[in-house]
Amino acid sequence: MAKAQLKILVFLITVGLVVGALSVGWWFYMNVLLVESQVEKDIAAMKGKDRPRIDPGLRRFEAAVGLIREGQIDAGRDALYKLRQQFPDSAACPEAMRIIGEVNMDQLYSHNHKAGKKDYIVQPGNTLLGIATKHDTTVDSIIRMNSLMSTLLQPGDHLTLIPMDFHLGVDVSNQQVMLLRKVGDKEYLFKAYDAKEVRLPANLRLPVQMELSGKNASFEGKTTLSTDPNYAAAEKWLSASKPGSTSGGIILRAPPVVKAIPVEAPMATVATGATPDAMPAPAPSAAAETGIFLSREDIEELFALVRRGSKLSVVR
Repeated sequence: MAKAQLKILVFLITVGLVVGALSVGWWFYMNVLLVESQVEKDIAAMKGKDRPRIDPGLRRFEAAVGLIREGQIDAGRDALYKLRQQFPDSAACPEAMRIIGEVNMDQLYSHNHKAGKKDYIVQPGNTLLGIATKHDTTVDSIIRMNSLMSTLLQPGDHLTLIPMDFHLGVDVSNQQVMLLRKVGDKEYLFKAYDAKEVRLPANLRLPVQMELSGKNASFEGKTTLSTDPNYAAAEKWLSASKPGSTSGGIILRAPPVVKAIPVEAPMATVATGATPDAMPAPAPSAAAETGIFLSREDIEELFALVRRGSKLSVVR
């Protein structure tokens, strides 16, 4: 009897151990292995999805704009410059550069912002071109800065002059024209312009350093001077070339207007009685012009800011 009870006890203990082991295994599977497997699946699923990337520059941009709205213009602009330097891939950079350019332009022509400007008293015999040449500025900037309605000057008139120490840089890859201002031995980005199109001469090798060799204005096909009444409405463009070179130049201008060439119906077409709708469409002008094409407003603005001899660099 005792042996039978002992066997039953051993059996029950064995069964208990087996059940306990199975319970522990089930708990370990449910609470450890299954959880880890699910976490791995979740990670794989997250990697497989195009999740939005966190843009740290957006918060910096909002803070900088807040400073500008509060009237802290210089501090806000400096914050936007730092944003561009630290987070060049931020989606906020294009808008940051637009605001920087607008702030810089406003201060450049503001009578309340005196930095870098000087007062000049017109002397007998002075002309706008002579004053602009002597003081490293441009006729257009003098007219704009002083709100002149006429190019005629009177001795004793006071003019505010802005030395135009600007240079241009063209980034072909981004199709941008960058206006750079020199302060001391350093240059900084003053304003960026989006080019409509960049079509360079086939024989031009990049990078290349050039100088502005011409500032041209034309009204109804005739060369127009700054003293001409039609000067404001004239088409303007800038030409640049390598120093000492007579070929391989670049023109910065507004996009050319493509004019259709009228095509007369050939005699064979008339004989067959073909309708005008069946005739081929007029072809545009032959070869596409080369150049760096900007909006007319941007060309007008740059015309006042750069001088003959200003540097122009082109990079890819």
